[in-house]
Amino acid sequence: MQSLPAMHTLLNAPCFAQGYDRAVLKVLANAMLAECRQNQRAYADLAQWCTQLQARYHALLAPPFKKVYNATGVLLSTNLGRAPLETNALRELEILSGYVDLEVDLERATRFERAFQAQNLLKVLFNSPDALILNNNASALVLVASVFAPKAKRKQTLLSYGQLVEIGGGFRAHELLESVTNLKLVGSTNKTYVRDYKNACSDCSALIASVHWSNFSMEGFVASVPPKSLFSLAQERGLIFYEDLGSVQSLEHAQKALKHAHLLSFSADKLLGSVQAGIVLGDRAHIEALRAHPLYRAFRVDKITLFLLTKTLQDYVQGRKTPIEIFLAQDRDALLNKALKLHRALSALEGLKCFVIPTQARIGGGVEGGVLESFGVQIQAKIEAKTLYHALYARGVAGVVRAKGVVLDVYALFERDMDAVARIVQDTLEMPV
Repeated sequence: MQSLPAMHTLLNAPCFAQGYDRAVLKVLANAMLAECRQNQRAYADLAQWCTQLQARYHALLAPPFKKVYNATGVLLSTNLGRAPLETNALRELEILSGYVDLEVDLERATRFERAFQAQNLLKVLFNSPDALILNNNASALVLVASVFAPKAKRKQTLLSYGQLVEIGGGFRAHELLESVTNLKLVGSTNKTYVRDYKNACSDCSALIASVHWSNFSMEGFVASVPPKSLFSLAQERGLIFYEDLGSVQSLEHAQKALKHAHLLSFSADKLLGSVQAGIVLGDRAHIEALRAHPLYRAFRVDKITLFLLTKTLQDYVQGRKTPIEIFLAQDRDALLNKALKLHRALSALEGLKCFVIPTQARIGGGVEGGVLESFGVQIQAKIEAKTLYHALYARGVAGVVRAKGVVLDVYALFERDMDAVARIVQDTLEMPV
């Protein structure tokens, strides 16, 4: 391995004479040098070391997010930020550049519950006795088990083997539960019956949990217990029944589920179409118990999340559609017209072949349901399909690679972005890949 440059040699290079914070450069240089020692590699000369250090410096100060045009056909893509937010609500965020009445009642000049308005909106929308807002749905799972079946008190939570699901980022729901409660698995992977829960009940049992399957399904020789039956069993045995709805299928679905559960929770940044948050609904006594637990403070949401969630809920109450609802309301003709509009913009580009083709879109985000009818524009250039796909992705157009080219599905593309996508495709063709 070539020798590594001395720190002072690197920091005193002429390219860093102006416009760079020396303390920041030193931290980044230390990290870069440590990586090179560990990986037994080095750059050829000082110029390359400087280039790499400059790249790290500018990456640190780059905008946090870059705009992406979602032509994947997946509406709720975790990698792309899940639900797009309503434009006017984002403009109104300017109010947070100053002080706001986050936790104060201005009329009485007294401290106030920060989530009061949002919780009231949830109670109205879902006809729920009470509501709680947490930073995500995984927090709801942990908080419910911590309050009603704590491991420290040797309490037990019952969960079906068929619900050992893994959620985003490699986290497994049952591992989250096991961190705070004694987990008792019942039934089998493909078949679980009410009798399995009854046989598993003991003096330690306190909670029956039901976890949404999210991104998978089981068919064939399978059996599971409906929530209504689990709720009845919980009432019969003096237990709490909690249902994790995951992405939640609809407002109506949550309203119906609430009739057969002491508590339920779901994510706000998926089909609800808002920011990341975990919504918990249930009766007042159980919600108050959650609110009083010390973990609630660790899991509560900040003012930005609370502001944007409140705006989304107000839109629902006033009958205004979220961007997700607008996308889901697209019919075949609307989707075909979007594809034709994109096709017209792309057809004018030199060196590009493009065709409108039928596609199959998906809601994503763990939402149940099959494929959705959609259309896309398949593009082919002189460069290989995967190379074109990666070149477009690097410039913010996320498509789908196919053997014959790249497909730009229009399902999750905004009408306003068609020309921008065409310009990026043109720039990609004109620039060396």
